[in-house]
Amino acid sequence: MMSVQTIFPPQYSGRRRAFTIAAVVVAVSLAGLLFYRLGATPGASGGMANEINAKVSALIVTPRTIELTSEKAARVRDAITREDYSTADKIVASVLASSRIENWRFYPFPDFIDNIMDLNDPAFEAKLSSWVARNKDDAIPLLVRARYYHDIGWLKRGHKFTSETPAGNMEEFRDWMNRALTDVEEAIRLDEGNPYSFLLQLRILRGAGVSDEAISAFKAAISKHPGYYSLYEAMLNMLQPKWGGDVSAMYRFVEEYAGQADENSPLKLLYVTLYRDLLETASTPCGSSRPDTEKMTQCAVSGMQATVTQDLEHHVVRALQRYDQTDKYQYGIALQTMLSSMLTMSGGEYYAGALLELAANGMHSDTQLKQEKPGNNNYVIDKMVATSWGIKGFYDNALQKYREALRDIEATQFPGEEEKLLAIADVYQSMADMYEKLHQQPNMIAYEEAAVALGNKTEHQYYVCAGYYQLKDYDNAIRTCTTAVGATGSLPAYYWRGAAHRDRGDADLALRDFTVVADSRNNFRSTAAIDMSMIHFGRNDNKSALDVLNRYSYLYDPEAISKQNVAVSYNNRCYAYMQLGELKEALTDCTASLRYGAIPDAFRKQQELVKRLNSKEKAP
Repeated sequence: MMSVQTIFPPQYSGRRRAFTIAAVVVAVSLAGLLFYRLGATPGASGGMANEINAKVSALIVTPRTIELTSEKAARVRDAITREDYSTADKIVASVLASSRIENWRFYPFPDFIDNIMDLNDPAFEAKLSSWVARNKDDAIPLLVRARYYHDIGWLKRGHKFTSETPAGNMEEFRDWMNRALTDVEEAIRLDEGNPYSFLLQLRILRGAGVSDEAISAFKAAISKHPGYYSLYEAMLNMLQPKWGGDVSAMYRFVEEYAGQADENSPLKLLYVTLYRDLLETASTPCGSSRPDTEKMTQCAVSGMQATVTQDLEHHVVRALQRYDQTDKYQYGIALQTMLSSMLTMSGGEYYAGALLELAANGMHSDTQLKQEKPGNNNYVIDKMVATSWGIKGFYDNALQKYREALRDIEATQFPGEEEKLLAIADVYQSMADMYEKLHQQPNMIAYEEAAVALGNKTEHQYYVCAGYYQLKDYDNAIRTCTTAVGATGSLPAYYWRGAAHRDRGDADLALRDFTVVADSRNNFRSTAAIDMSMIHFGRNDNKSALDVLNRYSYLYDPEAISKQNVAVSYNNRCYAYMQLGELKEALTDCTASLRYGAIPDAFRKQQELVKRLNSKEKAP
């Protein structure tokens, strides 16, 4: 059945650079300890803050006049927290009533639901349950709680393969998914008219892999909502080998639904979705070759050559030529979602780039860095080209293409004000990412603040306070971190606020914020825990430092945090044990530290401990 590629030959070029959120990581040695502090540049003056504010004002050319969908969701979240369920009911009912199935999505209800959850508030589940109990015959509270259970389940499980996930985490995950499934099935029983309920049901079932139950749920869903593209997309994704399916089943599924569809049906884009999912299948095992880009690409090439047929290539090309026969805005949004995911797949960059070139041709756009006729592109193509440059590490080139995207947005007709604002805000946030990588903190802050102001893009709002921290403007760092914490409960914002408190001399406030992060599953947790121990060491309170280092078992788990931080954790605990006279425990930890990283200070302490223990044994 399968044949070798013809459209996308297996040549490739360019290297991917690591994508990180932090600034420069600097190793600091102090009194036998080692910890990592995210670097800061010279202090900012009031003039710098004024300059940033001026940049923000210049970026917000036309202030918005509407309440965004994400802001409506935030009002629902706040209402649930206050147990004001009447307000929550009214807002949700209004958004659902205004939502419609479009060519490739149901809008705006899913986007609205995405922004309601508060996974950081331990009391949020109880408030949702009170809402469910109050409205026993209403599908909405059940649906929202089902989504909460789904999200919290994945948070507890993590996103590693089942074989790499602790059994306890998997058991907890299954429990949350069972709760979610019970709620969503009851929500569907109460109201079959909401397409999103069926999509959430499929996503919940995917956690257990493809099954007869999932297939039956899909068929029931499309019998009620045959025009909802996301249902087909979700089922096709579930047929991937990693969920228990196989490539042949993926082909059969697409042929059944896209192959039989009318030539102008949105379902024809399933061929492109299949191509994306095959790339995901091919690239999944390639991450083990990271950071060797060439090996990852060779791995992806091998997988794609084994699975992609010439017939599929033909259908992909035809699907990418439908731009002039459909709603151009919706088509661009659908392709953007697919292309952006493909560009980040391990080793899949070349195939994503080839597909991007085909999409650009179909949308009458140019992927060149320097266009022959600038100003005629589709802004989605500009954004995807910029994303590709950013992944390769050419941040200035990415910024150039993002600026072109902004110009092309102005020449685009959008369905409404919100859609245009979100398009601009997405570009601003992406530009903030690039400025962060270039360590241009003032620009990073300005573009992120503009993204929040125009499109309520709060996902990376902590960039603002991180930037002020790196400028050593601790007052503004604390102010903007507090804003980010209040808006989203952002754990990175807690971390950066803690760092600002610490460097300003408010150790107790720093400990409070670091504890929130250390107790979480956030990527900053090990750094926060180490920083907590350092504060206690700085107070000569070795016992409290040891208590912190013993409290967080993940500090010694290379599966949970980086080996570098494991080495640091063992090294610091070795020092604590030494200071408290527990020499055998100290030696064990220094030896363990050296297994994970060659820290010179750990060598010195190890030798000293061996000498002291030998002397102790020889003593009469």
